[in-house]
Amino acid sequence: MDDKVMDLLEKILENQTEANSQLKELTSRVQNIEAKVENDLGYKIKALFDAREVQNEKNDTIINALERIETKIEILQMETAHVRKVK
Repeated sequence: MDDKVMDLLEKILENQTEANSQLKELTSRVQNIEAKVENDLGYKIKALFDAREVQNEKNDTIINALERIETKIEILQMETAHVRKVK
């Protein structure tokens, strides 16, 4: 009877040791994946932020150009209206 109990305890210990080994391996893999995801996401977020800044600058340039064009159109409309009155 004692031999059977000892064999069972040995098997339980082996299984426990194997489970602990697998848990350590999985923990290591998860940590590697976390590091990779953090690095990739950090890079991608920075790239998106930079692209947003560039787009905002381009938008400002376009808005300023449109404002200048609007001003010129208003001046031309006033000049045209004046020329029509004179004729």
